[in-house]
Amino acid sequence: MSNHTYQITADSGCDLSLEKCMELDVLPYKMPFTMDGQPMVDGMTEESFKEFYRLMRAGGVAKTSQINPGEFLDFWRPLAEEGRNVLHISLAAAISGSCDNARSAAAQLMEEFPGWTCRVVDSANASAGFGLLVLRAVENRDKGMDIEANAADLESIHHEVNSIFTTNDLTYLYRGGRVSKTAAAFGTALKIVPILHLDYEGHLEVWQKVRGDKQCFKKLIQDVKDLVIDAQNQTLIISEADAPEKAREFGEALMRECGFKDIFYTHIGPIIGAHTGPGLISVFFVGKTRT
Repeated sequence: MSNHTYQITADSGCDLSLEKCMELDVLPYKMPFTMDGQPMVDGMTEESFKEFYRLMRAGGVAKTSQINPGEFLDFWRPLAEEGRNVLHISLAAAISGSCDNARSAAAQLMEEFPGWTCRVVDSANASAGFGLLVLRAVENRDKGMDIEANAADLESIHHEVNSIFTTNDLTYLYRGGRVSKTAAAFGTALKIVPILHLDYEGHLEVWQKVRGDKQCFKKLIQDVKDLVIDAQNQTLIISEADAPEKAREFGEALMRECGFKDIFYTHIGPIIGAHTGPGLISVFFVGKTRT
């Protein structure tokens, strides 16, 4: 039984490991997906990440689905029965219907259990950008911030969490409808590397295109320099989809060039990786308000 006055919950799209969630007293919902039609669940472990990308590199096709209201009811009911209030941070509503389904389930349970509170926050983000808000929620809780003040703080900065992604494999962006088949073919032939970001609401979009990894590397560093605010007092988060060496290279350069306080590395799990494929690198930090 936790000593905290309310329970923080999230879904596994936050790309924090199960071990990290346990350490922080965050209760994660392990989201389901399919691989070549076979039902699977995000294990949120080092072994499950490696197996997921092994299957994808072998040609496997992964598909995800939103968490439905009934699944949220089952997830939260034991907490409601204990009278343990919940602060839930959700994958961006612009990306998944899970956020609206969470709000629907919360309203139903609060009616069933008068006096119980379940506050749902739209992270307006994905992967470890969403995870950054979970980490902030934990920090706020541990400082003694109550559930409403914590939710208000997260909602005051969620559009300032900047998320930048890059990959040199356009196959999965084409499959996900982010680039056309022609653009993917020409981009691969010409070694065009896209830089993607999340817009104000949280939609993933191609933001810039550069030629070659070296130019991409330089441009990404400059973008972070232009966007970050108060780097010396925040943690840079870098996520990778089966590309740990490249993630470390980016991380070391960004620490050197931008002066972040420290750095936290994590994996991109199957819920986001199903749409972006292996090889993706993403960086997350607090900065200028997204447009």
